Amino acid sequence: MPKRPDSNPKQFIQGAPVLHVLDVEATAKYYRDFLGFQWDFGNEDYAVVWRDNAAIHLVKGTENPAGVHLFQWVADVDAYCREIQERGVELLVAPGDRDYSIRDFSIRDPNGVEIVFGQDI
Repeated sequence: MPKRPDSNPKQFIQGAPVLHVLDVEATAKYYRDFLGFQWDFGNEDYAVVWRDNAAIHLVKGTENPAGVHLFQWVADVDAYCREIQERGVELLVAPGDRDYSIRDFSIRDPNGVEIVFGQDI
């Protein structure tokens, strides 16, 4: 496993995926309303959603993303799972301890993108 991120990085501060989606505003609203992200920048062509130190950029595309899934590290995977389930998010894979020393669960966003949320165990 790589060294865990710390609050005093030497060079890289954050990576952020850019997803090409058919409907930027609907996607940003989903991340805000169901996943608890902030959405304070964007329009129908480009938006950024973020939560704590995780950001996802959304850009208007001609088809939904394919061949990609996202992984987001969280401090308490079970608490986050409960939080989003209370907002009506359906799980793709229930929380569980995996052989690769991570407890995780996954969902699928409205564009078909699988998002895995996990923590070290």
